[in-house]
Amino acid sequence: MTHSIGAKRISESLSGIGIYNDLSVSFDKEKGHRMGLFVPGWNGRYMKGESRDLLGFWRVISATYSKPLEKWTVNLKAVEIKDNKQIKKFLIEIGLPLLRNWLESERPETWYNGHRHLQIGLNENLTEYCVWETHNDRTVEKKIEKNNCA
Repeated sequence: MTHSIGAKRISESLSGIGIYNDLSVSFDKEKGHRMGLFVPGWNGRYMKGESRDLLGFWRVISATYSKPLEKWTVNLKAVEIKDNKQIKKFLIEIGLPLLRNWLESERPETWYNGHRHLQIGLNENLTEYCVWETHNDRTVEKKIEKNNCA
């Protein structure tokens, strides 16, 4: 297992956003979990609503805002070495720009209540990606797109 990008690449791509100095970046040594079933950050707690269409995707990178902790976090998952080159290209061309856009979006004050998550994942053969935004245990928005970097 390896990480497709490092702290320098993440830092460079997010530099200049308003919350930059408040961001914490972490790197997991394990592959990302399947998406679509459990509440992000809550082991064993199921999502409300329909999100099973995301079960074929594994999380690659995510961002979180936690109101109780008043903390912004970016988390990068490890990937298999055989997929590293393609996932790096995906993160640079698609994943990090999506993450940046979400992190720098203007929001009403009520948005900050609870736990907010943006997860970006890839399917097993890397031909599609998904973007899944959640608020506590509910889906805010989700989309599945073709991965043009594959």
